[in-house]
Amino acid sequence: MNQILFIELLGGIGDVLIALAAIQALGRSHPDAQLTVLTFAGGELLTTDPLIHRVEMAQKGQAGGAIETLLSQQPYNLIVSDTNYDGIDQIIHQSEASRVVTNLWRSPPSDEFVSDRFLSILLNEGLIHSDAISDPRIHVTPQEQQDAREKLGEIKRPIVVLYPDSGMPIKQWSTENFIRVGRELQQRYGASIVVPIGSNADSVTEIVSSIGGTAQVWQLGTLRALAAMMSQADLTLASDTGSARISAVLGVPTITLFGPSWQGRYGQSAPHINLQGYPECPERIIQNFTMQRCWYDGICPFEQWNTCLDEISVDRVMASCGSLLKAHSQPQSV
Repeated sequence: MNQILFIELLGGIGDVLIALAAIQALGRSHPDAQLTVLTFAGGELLTTDPLIHRVEMAQKGQAGGAIETLLSQQPYNLIVSDTNYDGIDQIIHQSEASRVVTNLWRSPPSDEFVSDRFLSILLNEGLIHSDAISDPRIHVTPQEQQDAREKLGEIKRPIVVLYPDSGMPIKQWSTENFIRVGRELQQRYGASIVVPIGSNADSVTEIVSSIGGTAQVWQLGTLRALAAMMSQADLTLASDTGSARISAVLGVPTITLFGPSWQGRYGQSAPHINLQGYPECPERIIQNFTMQRCWYDGICPFEQWNTCLDEISVDRVMASCGSLLKAHSQPQSV
């Protein structure tokens, strides 16, 4: 049986989900092969995927060693890697694989999604079929969905998830803005607001208590539990984080707020909506946002803002919410 290894070791939950469409297209294009995915901790989201035979998770800082371990256990016919740092490409090319493709990033144009770039490269390499390409999906089990419904309790639709955590302040929309949006969603649509705890529990508590009404906290747990809860939502609003991508690949309409990173590369396809803060920023380096001054020091160079997400107004966000939500005159319980 053919063995395929997909290596996704860029580091974040969002990164493995950017690669998911390519991973699943490989699985559909090679139905008789066993597909192994090597990634970091976010790989738990892939463990129930019927297209994936095996998921291995490496420790941060041990990418090369994890690859060498897998290659020593069995031969692979095809190895695909979306990156090549720290000699990853050399390790792969020294393997006995008959076909190797590395560095799927390869400098995509400014307004081509990285996820689409991966697919176009694999298509050009003849490794996937065009009819194998589909919207990526996380597979949440019926039991996980049932557990999430029980934890949510009696809750009325529309259910809106607000995810304020961003991993770093320069990518974060303000607490005050999330509070205002939560209140307006309740008033206009009778929405039930759910706010998951990320890295700052105090901020989430403040948002939920300030929104009031039926707003509730989703306690910190596993990624799969978070995904199961998000699968029950009608809309998610989040900064550019892995959680925004979790929501989108569950098929939940998602509004993602972009600051330093460029939505034309890292955004999500329709019906999801990408809102870019201060798109004409003179400090922006679309080709590599990590080279921007704000990314290195976490400080916006413009005095009027803490981050360019501040340029995204509540009214603009609410207009996007309105385009994704239907008014529920008689909300239904879950």
